[in-house]
Amino acid sequence: MKYKCLDLDDVKVINFGFIPEFGLVISVENKCPIVECPKCQSKTGRVNRNDSQLIRDLPMMGKMVHLNINRRQMRCQKCGHKFVEELSYVKKNRKFTNRMAEKIIKEVINSDIKNTALNNEVSEQEIQTMLKDKGEELKKGKPVGLKKLGIDEIALEKGKQNYCAVLVNIETGELLGILEKRNKEELIKYMKEWGEEVLLGIEEVSIDMWRPYQKVAEEMMPEAEVVVDRFHVMKQINEELDKARRSAKREMELRIKKAKNKKKKQELKSQLEILKNSKYVLLKNREDLEEEEVKKNG
Repeated sequence: MKYKCLDLDDVKVINFGFIPEFGLVISVENKCPIVECPKCQSKTGRVNRNDSQLIRDLPMMGKMVHLNINRRQMRCQKCGHKFVEELSYVKKNRKFTNRMAEKIIKEVINSDIKNTALNNEVSEQEIQTMLKDKGEELKKGKPVGLKKLGIDEIALEKGKQNYCAVLVNIETGELLGILEKRNKEELIKYMKEWGEEVLLGIEEVSIDMWRPYQKVAEEMMPEAEVVVDRFHVMKQINEELDKARRSAKREMELRIKKAKNKKKKQELKSQLEILKNSKYVLLKNREDLEEEEVKKNG
């Protein structure tokens, strides 16, 4: 009986079942009995030992999926070399499939490691390993037809100012690089490997307000138009507004506490209430404000 549910060409499904703590567990093995010896390149089908390995795969119908792989240790019939067979869908010493890693990397680029780890029930360390693997893989290639470059970052630890840099082709969404640091020196070193032809072909660079990104764009792509991404500008404005509002709120609460008479205390409480609701009013254009909002906020 054939199973097509996994959509992995070189995999044969042996059986499957549901285990509460693991979700769906699917037992699989390599379809091809013959593999190549990495030492002498001879073909061999001699199995020295069968080992079981449990790895994470993409979820199905909202359920977690584990693949229970029969990962064979082979013995070359020609040179006697023992080796573990290579599998196209999972890297050596990894506990997740390549496509699971791709899914998580896409998510973490638009979020942060902590939330992505929680949403996918994986550890933050595993995600860092996925990012490192992908970064090493991307180093081997260079962009083709790159016109619009995006430089962004991923928060490794939220609120800790710990980031890695991400390079992306804005037009295609193709990931071009993941760097462990987002400083100017690391970015320049990485992008120099692309070569002058690629860099001269870049017409636009989209960045946030992180100053080193601007320096990189000016130095490496002086003819390119630098665009400060609106999302990041609004994010920074929001953060600055929140900081100012929190400071003003603390000051107002202190004044209320020190107020001598009831009338003054009530007046300050009314001002505090306006302050609490002022964030979205501050972000609106004046012409878009309701009459009541103009009166309240001056």
